[in-house]
Amino acid sequence: MLRKFTSLIALLGLVAVVSPSLAAKPNFTPEIPEVSGLYEVPGHPGLRVRVFVHNTKPGKPGQTSNLVCNLADPAGSAEVEGAGWVIPPGTWEYRVNTAVPASISSNLSTIVANSFGAWMNIQDLNNKVDLQYAGTTSVNRAVYDNQNIITWGRTSGSALGVTYIWYQNGEALEIDTIMNNKFTWNWGGGDTQCAYTNVYDAQNILTHELGHWFGLDDHYTTDYVNHTMYGYGSKWEVKKNTPTAGDIAGINALY
Repeated sequence: MLRKFTSLIALLGLVAVVSPSLAAKPNFTPEIPEVSGLYEVPGHPGLRVRVFVHNTKPGKPGQTSNLVCNLADPAGSAEVEGAGWVIPPGTWEYRVNTAVPASISSNLSTIVANSFGAWMNIQDLNNKVDLQYAGTTSVNRAVYDNQNIITWGRTSGSALGVTYIWYQNGEALEIDTIMNNKFTWNWGGGDTQCAYTNVYDAQNILTHELGHWFGLDDHYTTDYVNHTMYGYGSKWEVKKNTPTAGDIAGINALY
């Protein structure tokens, strides 16, 4: 594994330092490894890129995708930690690539609005940050191009979604979220108690990814298994739609 990762670093022109470092290019669109970690950009002192890879966890068995309701929406009180940045006060614009799987295309705007709304309903955050939809984009990969985007595109392995945060001095500068279009997606209607079996719920996973936008970290221990910011995603799951008390406490600590 170490040899493979070293080869990846060599291929992409990365330099192994205290944290991996991205090779600078004239138009400043370096290739970013799809590997969870923190990366530095030479020639841009203080600029960092944090990568979060949200991997799959075996879901409940099911041969067909049927809508099932009355699912539990469990609580979680352990406070989620910050990852090192916040979105600065003021208006923050984002764009959405509408080239998405057919199973969610007609509901895409609602899925995105609900996912942001899960966090913006937190009063401390709502009082500091103003999220504004700025239109569509054709970009389908992570590029430092002055656009904050949400897109369905290609990710590797078992990554359901990958979020890239460019930040400096504790403030986010740009964020890109890439959802994996090779998985089968559906939407349970936004109800926290309804989900389709044997597929991944788009709002459930996107709500988790947007938690990173606002500065929250991933957690993998059993104390966080019911949290929105639990680091694995499962089929037949919508509990991430609703941040727990621990997720909300993490946001309040940042804002």
